[in-house]
Amino acid sequence: MLIRHEGRKDVPYLCPAGKLTIGIGHNITDKGLPKDIQAYLDEHGYITDAMIDRIFAADVMEAMSACMKLYPQFNSFSEGRKIALIDFLFNVGIGTAQEFKSTNRAINGGNWEAAAENIRHSLYWKQLGGDPPGTDDGKLERPEEIYKMLLEG
Repeated sequence: MLIRHEGRKDVPYLCPAGKLTIGIGHNITDKGLPKDIQAYLDEHGYITDAMIDRIFAADVMEAMSACMKLYPQFNSFSEGRKIALIDFLFNVGIGTAQEFKSTNRAINGGNWEAAAENIRHSLYWKQLGGDPPGTDDGKLERPEEIYKMLLEG
């Protein structure tokens, strides 16, 4: 799901938020790169598939750790909800996710309908292409998929 949402690029690019990014959504601007990978990029202008996989594994672990910190019952959630929350934290980071206070309260209280609806009414939803209420363009954008997974488990 993350690869589908983020894509996979071996050269730096600017993400929609204007951050320099590489690999599978790795934010170079805020997180940098391991020294060996930065040196390789500087020398060759791209990074290898193995490097992309290494960065991605670390970024996923960081998102999972953030989920466990924000949601103490994370390990008991359904697989679908875990995947949705990992994707969400991977995309926005723990700092931004902490600002979703009502959503986090709903998740921690097991109120998945409220959590999903809070996502639906957020700036995150609008910025990432969620359809306005009462409309459907026929595509399942990232926030819509997260909404659905939170709601349905």
